Amino acid sequence: MKICIQSGTPLGTSDIYKPYYESLQRHAKRVARPDTVVEFPNLGKNYPGAARSRTHLHFVAHETIRSAMRAQAQGFDVFVTQCLDLAYHELREMVDIPVVFMTQATIAYYSQLAPNFAFIVNNVRLHHFFQELAGRYQLEARMVPGAYVDFAFTDYANLWNNPQPFIDEFMRVARPLVARGATSLYPAGLYLSQWLIDQGIRDVDGAIIMDPLAIGIKMAELKQELDRVGIKPYRAGAWAVPPEEVRKLLKSEFE
Repeated sequence: MKICIQSGTPLGTSDIYKPYYESLQRHAKRVARPDTVVEFPNLGKNYPGAARSRTHLHFVAHETIRSAMRAQAQGFDVFVTQCLDLAYHELREMVDIPVVFMTQATIAYYSQLAPNFAFIVNNVRLHHFFQELAGRYQLEARMVPGAYVDFAFTDYANLWNNPQPFIDEFMRVARPLVARGATSLYPAGLYLSQWLIDQGIRDVDGAIIMDPLAIGIKMAELKQELDRVGIKPYRAGAWAVPPEEVRKLLKSEFE
């Protein structure tokens, strides 16, 4: 099978992202079945604001819809979103292949492994966005209030090339979350969890660190298998698919 995982960053276009991109590819190869192909397309355009404004996320959502439509046309079996699960309603309307919303899938799975969770993200605005995402999924009762590290997006390469100062900062923020009762931690964006995996950090004082890429890939494989045996998503009410003539008009706007 073929899985398309859309990053929220322009992977492969700059040396800044190279360690992260290579980490994604390594981990995907470890996680996926031997017959599964996983690809990480570049974001169509590098928009300003990098997860620090809703306008930036609006543009990334637009590119995510475009990417999902392209993936379907190119024969991918499943589409996986980035951590902010952008275009949550629109993707259901615009493509027929199964869609995995990475954060939704990850937290749902880890609810079987730990009684609660906390977000730990890489800036204050992103922290607010993830808090709202938890509200969408009605997770507040299981959520310990999270926190954020002070990593800049320009630190992508430095995280891998000079990790120790960033490990110290991560632990400074993560340990109080565990002390307040967090039993699992969701590190985001995805590059943060990938970096922790490459450093061999899979828990903090006993609290497990979630692996969103692994869950995204395994859920994609599972969704294809379940789709084959007739387990389909709800397609009525708020999740109804628009009439085909409306779909065609909407798709033309992305071409």
